[in-house]
Amino acid sequence: MHCPICEKDDIFNLIETWKEYKIYHCHKCDVVFSHPMKNPGSKWYEESELYILGKTLCDTTISWHHNQFIHDGKVFGDSLLDVGCGNGVFMKEAQRLGYKVVGIDFDRENIKIAREHFGLNDVFPLTLEELITSYQDKKFDVITFFEVLEHMDNPGNFINSIKTGLKPGGHIALSVPNRERFLDPLGDGDYPPNHLTRWNASSISSFLEKRGFEIIKVATKKLTTDDLIGYIKTKIRFRIAHKLVLKGKTHNDQAIIHKAATLMKIKDTTLKLVTIPLAPILSLLKLQGTGLYCLARLK
Repeated sequence: MHCPICEKDDIFNLIETWKEYKIYHCHKCDVVFSHPMKNPGSKWYEESELYILGKTLCDTTISWHHNQFIHDGKVFGDSLLDVGCGNGVFMKEAQRLGYKVVGIDFDRENIKIAREHFGLNDVFPLTLEELITSYQDKKFDVITFFEVLEHMDNPGNFINSIKTGLKPGGHIALSVPNRERFLDPLGDGDYPPNHLTRWNASSISSFLEKRGFEIIKVATKKLTTDDLIGYIKTKIRFRIAHKLVLKGKTHNDQAIIHKAATLMKIKDTTLKLVTIPLAPILSLLKLQGTGLYCLARLK
């Protein structure tokens, strides 16, 4: 066996066993990876219970990693490709910054939401390789891939494809879950076949630098009440809203889905009110949260 990131043969540290997978830490590149490394494919993501609630209720909240890019306020050229664009919420914000945006995603339902809800035209259910082939000589000023790298079964090949689609001196912006987070709001979602690798600030920087990128910025999210709320959700799971969504989709009943959305809003509002008093304490503790963001330039 060799490390799928640095491709070195080593005596790896076995961290844990999860179902039919073994989770290892590579001492050479400091990445945690699963064995076997196998992406389950688009059908799995379309049907996975991990994502059905967010897609059906159409979460339009800009995430912390999106805000890192948006708040920098810099426009690196005209064109932006968002790989793993989800429902298109970030693409819409990038469009407001002045970019001509193109997006791709495994999940056809996400593509449908991006087109119908956000009015985005250039969104496609394609792989990165398929898009690059179809666009032929077109290169992008910026390629973003938020919460994508940890799903790739060959991160090295993925980054090579990213480089193929970039203009000389082009920029990338990405995020991965921070494995050094104090609390774990991801639960089962951080295990294979969903997440195949786990990263920290040093390992993501080293990975990109060895593949021809200059690191401009690495930011680690501080632990906030959002992380605490996510953690509580993983520990207290009544799954009432989830069951309502499944029922609503099965019977094509929007009234049931609307009831699930209302229930989720009540739950989120309640948790926010409960955790607000803890915000000053979390700020003083300066602990690491879930997010890890990186901005880099192709040398």
